[in-house]
Amino acid sequence: MSYVFLNGKFVKSEEATVSVFDQGLLYGDGIFESFRSVSERLYKFPRHFERLMKSAAALNYPIGLNQRELEEILLKLREKNKLNNAYYRVTVTRGKGQIGFRRDMRNELTVLIIGTEFKGFEDSYYAEGINLHLAQTRRNAPEAISPKIKSTSNLNSLLGKLEAKAAGAFEVIMLNSNQHICEGASSNIFWTKGQWVFTPAPSTGLLEGVTRATIIRLCEEKLNLRVIGGEYKLQDLKFADEVFITSTTLEAMPVVRVDDFIINQGKVGPIAKNLRAEMHRDMTCIPADIVGGE
Repeated sequence: MSYVFLNGKFVKSEEATVSVFDQGLLYGDGIFESFRSVSERLYKFPRHFERLMKSAAALNYPIGLNQRELEEILLKLREKNKLNNAYYRVTVTRGKGQIGFRRDMRNELTVLIIGTEFKGFEDSYYAEGINLHLAQTRRNAPEAISPKIKSTSNLNSLLGKLEAKAAGAFEVIMLNSNQHICEGASSNIFWTKGQWVFTPAPSTGLLEGVTRATIIRLCEEKLNLRVIGGEYKLQDLKFADEVFITSTTLEAMPVVRVDDFIINQGKVGPIAKNLRAEMHRDMTCIPADIVGGE
């Protein structure tokens, strides 16, 4: 038996229900954040909470929880579900409302929090690397939908995922309308040349992942690598020593092929391996500003 947190209460998963008039269901009018914990430590939670609040502000959601209150709910959910290393997803929608053009936007929010045990991917993916496919679907233009809003209305990424499945690929590379590399359907992308690491800049329209920021920091602080963000074409990958993609669940996943092009003779390089190891150390390291407690 497992529990979820739904609208102020811990509810058995099989008994949790949401209205058929929920605006998230009818219109994709919702936001979410997903993140992990290592034992009781909520990894990078302040960053995830900040992004959740920014998404909420953009959609005029009056979320009535502060960071400490949400932390307490997450840890209680961890206890009730007997989780060790957890994977959490917080979903907020505009709640039960109306259908039609003149629908009221002032509804009581639906807040759903799910916590499950984090299992990750098989070691073989990290040892052998994965393949990517160039998607025909382009990333949404930031002028149309702000990438700073982590929305449940995620059809653009779903189309990318469907393309990956049809091509037999692990993930896709999505370009923007200017033919610049942007990101994956649910990942950020990096590649290396010598001691340089390259990644698309926010100006391409990507979602600035929390894990992306962590990887950039670890590259510079732990591996003495220089990270350069910019607007790059797909052909830039062909000169890379290594390519890897990142996310909360992927960590640093090595790439050995992009469609018919082979990266590093099909071998996994050392940087992705080292970054994943550094990320694991970072997850279990208590930050200096927490030592001693508040």
